[in-house]
Amino acid sequence: MKSSKPKRAITAAAITPALLLAFAPAPAAAQAAAKPQPPILSCNVKTPEGLSYTVIKPGKGERPNAESKVTVNYKGMLTADGTEFDTGQAAQFPVGGVIPGFAQGLQIMQTGGSYRLCIPAPLGYGAAGTGPIPANADLVFEVDLLSFTNPPPKPVIPVAERTCSQTTASGLGFEIVKAAAGRKPADGDMALVDFNIFDANTGTVEQKREWEKIPLSQASPIFIESLKMMTTGSTYRFCMPKTADGSPESNIIVTLIDVRPAPTAEN
Repeated sequence: MKSSKPKRAITAAAITPALLLAFAPAPAAAQAAAKPQPPILSCNVKTPEGLSYTVIKPGKGERPNAESKVTVNYKGMLTADGTEFDTGQAAQFPVGGVIPGFAQGLQIMQTGGSYRLCIPAPLGYGAAGTGPIPANADLVFEVDLLSFTNPPPKPVIPVAERTCSQTTASGLGFEIVKAAAGRKPADGDMALVDFNIFDANTGTVEQKREWEKIPLSQASPIFIESLKMMTTGSTYRFCMPKTADGSPESNIIVTLIDVRPAPTAEN
């Protein structure tokens, strides 16, 4: 009788690692590239003004104010379908120079923080829309606040130097801060002035100009009246008449540096 060992050996030899691999289940096909996740277009905290936000990553330290200049990364999307309409890296702009909802959101954030801001249309571009943003569109911004700077504080006029002791027939208040014996401007002249406009209540200087050229023909009636009272070299404080609701307007301190003929159209 022939031995069966060779047959068994052949059978065993035939089952090589290669054959085992050939009959083994095929490895799972490489997974298809993961589909990008749709953006999150909702926020979980609502402010009284109507802005909503979500803290993705908290920041630390102080918060920007309305006068701050910020540096941010941001992405803007339409709430309706997630369409991205704007993006920026290390973008710089003043807080007061953006839409109200974005400005409010920036003032909630701290440096290093990442927030999602959900801005309703009234705090965005409203019924007008702009560019790729339709009318009455709600918006979502994802924002990283990288840094911000604040301007130096505005000067404040002392309390004793905010009021006027005399008043003209038109209701214009005035105070002679410094008298001079120079020339008075007339209708055809141009006044060269320094001036500070300040809040009548707080004394905060809102605007400061030096060597400003003002043709009297282009000035407002109340400012024409003010300039015609002055002489070159003098400084006056003017208190504007109160508005219809009784609240004071901004007041102004003016120094009349020089009076010159106003340039003509040919000049």
